[in-house]
Amino acid sequence: MTEKRNYRRLNFSSEADITIDNVVHRCDLVDLALQGALFRSESQLSLPLGSRAHLSIYLPETLIRMQFVGELIHQHGKFYGFIFISEEDESMAHLRRLLELNFGDAELTSKEFSHWLKQGPSH
Repeated sequence: MTEKRNYRRLNFSSEADITIDNVVHRCDLVDLALQGALFRSESQLSLPLGSRAHLSIYLPETLIRMQFVGELIHQHGKFYGFIFISEEDESMAHLRRLLELNFGDAELTSKEFSHWLKQGPSH
């Protein structure tokens, strides 16, 4: 299986929630990109491809919670890959800064962000 990725991914471990039909499932964030994220759940989630869910990512040692709406684009075992289809402005600002700090290249992150804005969040 070949994947088309337009953005760098950051291996980033943190607590997260996937909310489906008002039921919150605690899980772990595995990695993160400007366009989406990969989560691992302890239990199998009943979630078909194309399903939408509310995603909350908690930044370690802070009170910051990034919130997104995501669409499930792949699932393997207890790993769930979502593309972000909408987000709060504050969450996007935190995500951008987190990527800048961890990649150490604010210019490249800015270019990715500009490309993402031109493409729209769901592309």
